[in-house]
Amino acid sequence: MAKKQLDYSALDALLQFKTTKRFCADYLGVSEDTIERRLKEDHNSTFKEYHQLKMGRTAVNLQQKAIEQALKGNTTMMIFCLKNLAGWADKQEIQQTTESVVIQYNAEEGDVETF
Repeated sequence: MAKKQLDYSALDALLQFKTTKRFCADYLGVSEDTIERRLKEDHNSTFKEYHQLKMGRTAVNLQQKAIEQALKGNTTMMIFCLKNLAGWADKQEIQQTTESVVIQYNAEEGDVETF
């Protein structure tokens, strides 16, 4: 029996989005196992690894578009980019530490000690 081939251009297009292995298998007309086997043979990776690679490109494209919109003056996108790409926040987290001091007073001798 001949090996079922994967249409990598179709798979890559699907994997630009948050699709599941089950959805890809149904769309491509192959089993989930076939997808895993072909990816292992052809790319030495699992579905999860291959999917992350393809989603990574989508994430970069979206970041570029967000930055373009922010630089064009889109205030909402400016705020989004500053918070998500530059670490800005709506509020500052202030940490306060206190130190306990024990004062011991000896009334008879008039001595004061701190610990």
